[in-house]
Amino acid sequence: MIGSLALGSCKKFLDINTDPNKSTSVEPKLLFGYAVTAWDVNKNSGDSWMNLGFIGQTIANGGDFSDNWGAFDIYDLSQNSMSNNFRMAYSTAGNNLVQAIKIAESSSPANNNAAAQCKILLAQIMFETTMNFGDIPYSQAFEPEKYPNPKYDSQKDILEDLLLTLDEAKSQMDPTSPLKIADYDIFYSGDLAKWKKYANSLKFKILMVMVDKDPSKASAIAALVQDPSQLVNAASENVRVPYSTTPNNENPKYRLFLEDNPFTYANKVMTDIMVPKNDPRLSKYFDLPAGETQYIGVESNVDADKHTALLGKYMFRKDAPSLIVSYQEMLFLEAEVYARGIGVTKDISKANDLYKAALIEAMRFYEVPQVQIDNYIANNLVDLRTAADPVKEIHLEQWVDLMDRPVEAFIQWRRSGPEGSEVPTLKVPFGATSGALLRRYILPSTETNSNSSAPSPIPPYYEKVWFDL
Repeated sequence: MIGSLALGSCKKFLDINTDPNKSTSVEPKLLFGYAVTAWDVNKNSGDSWMNLGFIGQTIANGGDFSDNWGAFDIYDLSQNSMSNNFRMAYSTAGNNLVQAIKIAESSSPANNNAAAQCKILLAQIMFETTMNFGDIPYSQAFEPEKYPNPKYDSQKDILEDLLLTLDEAKSQMDPTSPLKIADYDIFYSGDLAKWKKYANSLKFKILMVMVDKDPSKASAIAALVQDPSQLVNAASENVRVPYSTTPNNENPKYRLFLEDNPFTYANKVMTDIMVPKNDPRLSKYFDLPAGETQYIGVESNVDADKHTALLGKYMFRKDAPSLIVSYQEMLFLEAEVYARGIGVTKDISKANDLYKAALIEAMRFYEVPQVQIDNYIANNLVDLRTAADPVKEIHLEQWVDLMDRPVEAFIQWRRSGPEGSEVPTLKVPFGATSGALLRRYILPSTETNSNSSAPSPIPPYYEKVWFDL
């Protein structure tokens, strides 16, 4: 479990108050706050959001028509970006959370709630890191003096341990104690009941990633969906990083594009799903060029033109929140569980109700007017009870909802079916460097050159990670 891991980082780390003439401790809340900032800025930047958006084909770079700098859509993976993602997980966000856990648990009295909060966030970051890179340093990753070359743990072992860590964090919480991270907790302001929901929701997501490779996880999934009050169960319980119009507190994508047209375009895969259904989120996701009335997407690395719909400025407005775990996400997963009968009796009618509720919540999150939502539900909603493939319909809408969350969209696409049957169907982009779709990040040379435990040969980007069928 993370709480009992060797606590350090992959190579070089931040030295925290090592001057013997100064305090030898930092408040856990400060380390927590820094970790959240480092993680979310990375997740919503050119190193993650843009790269995985191009790779996962939720957005398009417009080819030679664009001033965009993206080449990830043709699998030209920048070593700088790979290194920045790896460094965030270990040397900055991860290391700060590990130090916060140490300090919280060794304090007198112990601040068990702060430790639990940090463990949940660290589990989130490690989950995303193994989803992107596959096998990674984990059990030896956070004690460089003892393990200068930390071993690589299997993705399965990491996911199993994350499940244990989340249960440990929930058990560690003490609602009677005033000690916790509150003023620096931008998610829930120290509301431990909501933190437990966050832990359960992340656990649900991990289990859904694992269950097709390990069907024994079905019973744990059933235990969660049969009492959804354990999960994020309302929009007010969403895990999200808020941003504002205050200088230096804007959404990272706003700072990435500086409110200019980003020359990033609607991907044809996305518009091919949304346009036939007259999805009212189109006007939120994308902006129409002057004189256009139809949302036209472009394939990955194919040249856009003056008619191609652009990424909507609504999506990178200053105060756009960064969504981590959402109510609609839980509803879609619950719908999938009942549509497939994962640990529960298959119930398409119940799945249909959950699917409908998920779409309503997804549209509300993007501030679609209620009249447009009502019209869509009445006239364009696919009825799972009569659909030829209800699970496919759920997967399609799960993916559309994750358009602005490419880390999650990439996970969702890979777990949606065996290779060749994923939803939606993607094809290798024009000009890509191989005949296979990308299925993972490659390890950065900063890691492979400095850690003798790194795998050799380095797994190529088209090699599937453990959970990917």
